[in-house]
Amino acid sequence: MKTFYLRWGGILAAGLILGLLGGQRYDREVSTISPDQVLDHPDQWIRVQGRIESGTLMVEPVLHKATFELAGKPERLPVQYTGDELETLRELKVIVLLGKWNSSSRLFESKKLALTPNYGFITAAYLVGLIPLAFFLFMMERKVTLLYDLIKREKIYQPEESQ
Repeated sequence: MKTFYLRWGGILAAGLILGLLGGQRYDREVSTISPDQVLDHPDQWIRVQGRIESGTLMVEPVLHKATFELAGKPERLPVQYTGDELETLRELKVIVLLGKWNSSSRLFESKKLALTPNYGFITAAYLVGLIPLAFFLFMMERKVTLLYDLIKREKIYQPEESQ
């Protein structure tokens, strides 16, 4: 039984390490902030998620530039977007922009759009399926190990002869 618990302890430790690494990657590369929090990260490349305020989108296709404001609760965030996907801006309801806050011009300068992260739903679906499955496998293997030990202790059991 000792090796059984060591094996499952190793599986649990590996799962925890993978979960921690996944959480760090999410915080570093996927998570977004609201337009209100942009001033807290002035010199970093950040991902901002918000809605384009209606009536503020001005597109200049010749310069591949668009200016608009992202809706925030207390205030709006002015954005200057330079990229190839200008027509996409009109169609998206929620947008994720990768860029940097320019404190001198008081603009959020963005050059790239990103997908809206829905990892919470995906992670929850995997956990709802995998945690009961892992618990079931643990209990089944534990019962098999206990039965194997019980059979070994019986007088009827004859050890296999190796050739």
